[in-house]
Amino acid sequence: MNDIFKDLIILGKVTIYLDDILIFTNDIEEHRTLVREVLKHLAERDLFCKPEKCEFEQPKVEYLGVLVSENRVEMDPVKVKGIAAWPVPQNASDVRKFRGFANFYRRFIKDFSAVCKPLDRLTGNAPWKWEAEEQEAFDELKRRFTKSPVLSMYDPDCKTRIEVDASGYATGAVLSQEGEDGKWHPVAFHSESMSDAERNYEIYDKEMLAIIRALQAWRHYLEGLPSVFEIQSDHKNLEYWKTAQNLTCRQARWAL
Repeated sequence: MNDIFKDLIILGKVTIYLDDILIFTNDIEEHRTLVREVLKHLAERDLFCKPEKCEFEQPKVEYLGVLVSENRVEMDPVKVKGIAAWPVPQNASDVRKFRGFANFYRRFIKDFSAVCKPLDRLTGNAPWKWEAEEQEAFDELKRRFTKSPVLSMYDPDCKTRIEVDASGYATGAVLSQEGEDGKWHPVAFHSESMSDAERNYEIYDKEMLAIIRALQAWRHYLEGLPSVFEIQSDHKNLEYWKTAQNLTCRQARWAL
């Protein structure tokens, strides 16, 4: 499908996943023109759409589990209700099911990995132990789902900022852009647990790890931007990199 529509996809107005086609434009005339082009591409290859599965000229649509509207992306409220009503896990299998379902929306949740840390311990071979810490993590994650922010659509022409942080066991980052109102709005959150080795890093290496992970996670947004983007971190910790005379092998790899 991507090969069929590659000339339209490159315009940045059509996106396709398997047989789901989403068309998004700035005005109605452009939209109708693009819809005709999509239908023409299908007809030329004897491919057809089922009318009952099509929605045209909608201000908001559900696409791949999220609701997409003008400059906004939000979680499907039906799935949010499912998370809010999720029963307390009784075993490791239950925890894995909950984590798997919740993981789909992790980009909406700030510090997702840090919040999930007590739950993640129960997904392996560790003895089952559901106590206050695990219950608090479970309740907090569900609360964050019901209170999660609406994310802005990414716009390569807007000012872009990344804020990163590192705790003792996870890195976190927020990708934000400045809106027409002059305020910064979140586009996505990223959170990732540290391995046992990474938890032993010095604080300045943890801060740098947070930056590297954020750049890797959002590389598809950041490469080719028409202007520079800003990274905000704990500047004090990163001052080490200005004065370090001898880099470790790990630091040298990062520097490259």
